[in-house]
Amino acid sequence: MPGTEAGQPRTAEETINRPCNCVIAHVQNADERAQVQAALDNALKTNDAHAVLVACMQLMQPCPARDEPVTR
Repeated sequence: MPGTEAGQPRTAEETINRPCNCVIAHVQNADERAQVQAALDNALKTNDAHAVLVACMQLMQPCPARDEPVTR
């Protein structure tokens, strides 16, 4: 469905230089966050439960490339 893509890297160089290697590609910048948020809004509007789950995982999961580890 158009508009539900999560903004994956488009070139081989972008893919190689992407710091996130997680199974669920987490957002790395404000542009990707806006794209995933738009995909989440669309999934909620169309009642697409799987797309809601994926978008939430992209937005909420801690990413070792993005987040610093928290020590307790």
